Amino acid sequence: MTSAMPTEADLANLIDVLLATGAAGRSRAVLEDLVRSRFAEEQPEEQPDHWWLAVPGETYEAAFEVLGLHDRIPVTVSYGHDLQTEDTKYTPDPVYRVFVTPEYAGWRLIYANSPLGSTSWWPHQVIERLSKVCGRAQVFYQDPFADSVIWAAAEDGEVVRGYWRDDEPEWTGTPLPWEVVLTAADFGDDEDEYEAYCEDPGRSQTTGINTAAANLSVDPAAITTDTPVRGHGWLALTAAGAGYDGFDEYPAL
Repeated sequence: MTSAMPTEADLANLIDVLLATGAAGRSRAVLEDLVRSRFAEEQPEEQPDHWWLAVPGETYEAAFEVLGLHDRIPVTVSYGHDLQTEDTKYTPDPVYRVFVTPEYAGWRLIYANSPLGSTSWWPHQVIERLSKVCGRAQVFYQDPFADSVIWAAAEDGEVVRGYWRDDEPEWTGTPLPWEVVLTAADFGDDEDEYEAYCEDPGRSQTTGINTAAANLSVDPAAITTDTPVRGHGWLALTAAGAGYDGFDEYPAL
């Protein structure tokens, strides 16, 4: 299954941006044929699993206002991800390009490298705000080099479950049914160690973000051509009217 073709109006907006950001010399008709072919060829495939947000596909439209995203245009998945490597320009204030994927297995994934990386969208706060309007929202992060991990899920404006490890692990909420929690049998005769383990009711053995994502929404690393897909990707800016020109990189569509 391929992603959906954007509407004629949205395609026209995309071509306007392409003409203004490096496609000069190509006719509008040639660009339109190229854009249509790129969207027609697109298949669901593995997505990055470093920093991302997840919101339900049915309610994702509300995320644009909550995140302060403007002037969106349809883009292919490869183009949306490629732009994340150079996602910032200054006007003089920073303006970011944020990518929203097609809907995969009922969920839209939001990639915002700089806003998340600089914690200008503080992880728990942003999913609380998103879940107020989208019903549910999640954040995921992993840095294998720094041994840092974050995953958290919010519902109706409140974080209900989360794990955060930078130095010492911190838990929010209590374990969900799919998490692995040790029992007295796992400690044998060491009752003191078991009691120490039980002092933190939020503790579990399930800490990986891919396992959490697979159970909470969808694991980007597990997306394949068999994954149900709906809609197409979007690119948006964090400042209204800032324009798509002036960024350092414009990869091929």
